Amino acid sequence: MSTMLQRLPQIIQIHEEDIPFLLEKLGAPEEDVKGGRSISIAGRYRSLGIAKYVLHHNRNDFRTRLKDAANLQLNLFRRFDAGEPIDRSYVSMLAYKSLFDALAAGAFDLATDLARHMGGRPELEKQFDHSFDYVLGYTLKWFVLGDREQMNAWHAKFAAQCAKPINKHFRGYVHVFQAILAGDQAAASKGLHEIVKDHVEESKSGVFQNSVDEVLCVWGLGMANLCRHRGLRGDAIPPLIPADLLL
Repeated sequence: MSTMLQRLPQIIQIHEEDIPFLLEKLGAPEEDVKGGRSISIAGRYRSLGIAKYVLHHNRNDFRTRLKDAANLQLNLFRRFDAGEPIDRSYVSMLAYKSLFDALAAGAFDLATDLARHMGGRPELEKQFDHSFDYVLGYTLKWFVLGDREQMNAWHAKFAAQCAKPINKHFRGYVHVFQAILAGDQAAASKGLHEIVKDHVEESKSGVFQNSVDEVLCVWGLGMANLCRHRGLRGDAIPPLIPADLLL
């Protein structure tokens, strides 16, 4: 049993105790002026949904929690655009992580709405987004929205990012995006297996280390559901991409 798997009961207990208190605070406008409380709750929703699915196979709770987390991110965009003093870092292209959550939950209407709100803020994106996150964010945005011209343009940019050795563990995403463009089922399957293989490496010493993503490949699940949404068979690759979470 992995260390993270052993920690899941404690994670569930802590978040189930914290969330009601935080939600009560969220009801007071002064508690979330810049959006930090929303971000905190979204992170807890996400971790709780993943932990409860892995331990108890609670599919409905997983989907509900991840949708709730993505909706909080969407609301921050709406509040920012309405002129509220939301911290600018909360509306950068790093929101692609919430877009993966919406896709993993199978919430395509939510994913589309979130994708439409992402991007178009070059000054703050330059300030807060690493080049990899910036390009992946725009690539995922356009693949969700289905704009072929933009999909091709940003896929090429993302492929260039992943050609760098430091980003080698994300080349499976490049291959799945390409498979969606080409309508190539075999390439999509191969790419998803590559995503899972490299996810394991990134969980040992990378972006997913010491997070609940170690025990569930949420980004890969999002990509598999995106494949299905675009007419390809997104493969289950258990336990990291479970069959019962696919659409």
